[in-house]
Amino acid sequence: HSSYLDAPRDWLGKEFLDGADWLRKTKPLKYRHMYLGEMVGSGTQVFDNIVSRKITAKEIAGFDNIISGVDWGYYPDPWVFIRTYYHAGTRTLYIFDELTRRKLNNFETARLVLSRIPEGEDVIADSAEKKSCADYRDCGIRCFEANKGPGSVNQSMKWLQGLSAIVIDPVRCPDTAKEFSEYEYA
Repeated sequence: HSSYLDAPRDWLGKEFLDGADWLRKTKPLKYRHMYLGEMVGSGTQVFDNIVSRKITAKEIAGFDNIISGVDWGYYPDPWVFIRTYYHAGTRTLYIFDELTRRKLNNFETARLVLSRIPEGEDVIADSAEKKSCADYRDCGIRCFEANKGPGSVNQSMKWLQGLSAIVIDPVRCPDTAKEFSEYEYA
């Protein structure tokens, strides 16, 4: 086994070395594969920017614009609630809270959401069920329908792929961590 690190630096040149260092800092997995020759997976994963780590209470306390979301489900697909924070300066999305349930009605899931969010926090929900959003508003949740248009799922996936990192707390959000890590291209 060898890599570019075994070659004399003057053979490689500044441009090559700068490119390798940039990739090492911005896309470590890709760097390990391209420059160190490591086997890093099947290459079919959709997201190569997932960072699985604990998100501390201190970090969460510093999040100034939390975005909560709901994906309506019942069975077999689950109802899902997540809380996130996006740091625009570093292009990093933090996913730090989740609930998933099956076979609960809107009023039961609304109680769960209310137990997780501070008063007045907005919840963005799947627009496919306008009645469900209305049920949440009847329960006192500031629930708004997501604006979804043609191609919005594809655009969202590209946006997520373009982030520097998607940090997911695997203890607080095991289902989200599993789902993101298992997305693969056909």
